[in-house]
Amino acid sequence: MSDLRTLHEQLLQMLDELKDLTERSAPDEAALAALRYRLTRASGARRRLVDSLCVELQLTLPKEEVAAVRALRVSSIAAMTSSSDHIGTWSLRQVARDWQGYCEASQLMRQAMREQIEAEKATLYPHL
Repeated sequence: MSDLRTLHEQLLQMLDELKDLTERSAPDEAALAALRYRLTRASGARRRLVDSLCVELQLTLPKEEVAAVRALRVSSIAAMTSSSDHIGTWSLRQVARDWQGYCEASQLMRQAMREQIEAEKATLYPHL
């Protein structure tokens, strides 16, 4: 199982790469496709690891600490749904049609991913 800290670092680096790509005047479809694929795989690995850690912690933590872990698990599911919706809405064909719209949507998604990573760090790192 991959280390959560490593996955977080990789995801943050890829989010920076995506920011750089979206600052261009036109899409680099090949680079964007490759990066989105890597982001999707790393994000999926992170979600599986977070879910596994949450399940484990819910069984081992004192009752007063379980609420934060449950809330993180719920937010992780919501983040996955939002990410899936984003990917479904912004196919490469749609990105090429509306580059500016994609750049704006990407900025919102990147921010949401950064916030989710920060929540995961705050909740899970003390227990790693």
